[in-house]
Amino acid sequence: MGFWKQVFRPRVSVLKGGHVLTDNVEGKGLVNRMSVIKGRKSGEVKVTTAFGHKHFTLSQIEWEQSGDRNVGKAYGSTILSTALVGSVGTIAEVAVRALKKDNSTAYIYLIDEEGEEHKILVQCTKEQFVQIYKLCNLYKIK
Repeated sequence: MGFWKQVFRPRVSVLKGGHVLTDNVEGKGLVNRMSVIKGRKSGEVKVTTAFGHKHFTLSQIEWEQSGDRNVGKAYGSTILSTALVGSVGTIAEVAVRALKKDNSTAYIYLIDEEGEEHKILVQCTKEQFVQIYKLCNLYKIK
């Protein structure tokens, strides 16, 4: 695998299940970020955390889209922008503040070396999901 593929691998926030991603005793409860890269065998992935790396078989991945717009926050700051900068500032402020924040999650099902399946909940964008999906040609969106 090339150097740049290693550098630009998808890094996602771990919300639940991170304790199975490391053998490090001190790190079991502290895993909050992970990277997934393709392993040597078909279907195998290498999961890297701040506490080391571990090999798993990627069983499946499910993506759940979520997002919200904070229009109330945008409206509140619009009054101040109008007073300070005028109508141009108002338009720019609403556009920036009302951007959609992506809170999508994915369940990644990993099988360890003993054959036990683990369910990991991560926060990721659709682009990150597609990158992880392409590692094993799995596709299941809820």
